[in-house]
Amino acid sequence: MTWVRFVTVFALVALAEMATFFWVGSRIGLGWASSLALATALVGSYLVRLSGLAVLRRLTERLARGELPGRELSDGALILVAGAFLISPGFITDTMGILLLVPSVRDLIYRVVARRLRDRFVVIEP
Repeated sequence: MTWVRFVTVFALVALAEMATFFWVGSRIGLGWASSLALATALVGSYLVRLSGLAVLRRLTERLARGELPGRELSDGALILVAGAFLISPGFITDTMGILLLVPSVRDLIYRVVARRLRDRFVVIEP
């Protein structure tokens, strides 16, 4: 059942991306739409690299202090997902990828996921 949902979501996203691309192309021209898609991939890759290096730096600093880098691991995972979104062609996934590069958006996702996980697990502190 899980695979069926995955394939369905993947197909719907692909159809939405194609529709969005052709809609944008009809407004600004297919050449400009293609150039814009390529530009977002290039700029997004650069921003992912910068964000990833910043998170890696924070992660090593926390480890050096003997602290657990939970937040940094979360940020790293979300930046990895952002990179995947930005590499894939399309304006919808590019928008999602750029949003995941915004620290306040990652903070919101972190808080929501942490709250949901906190409700499911019992934390025993030493």
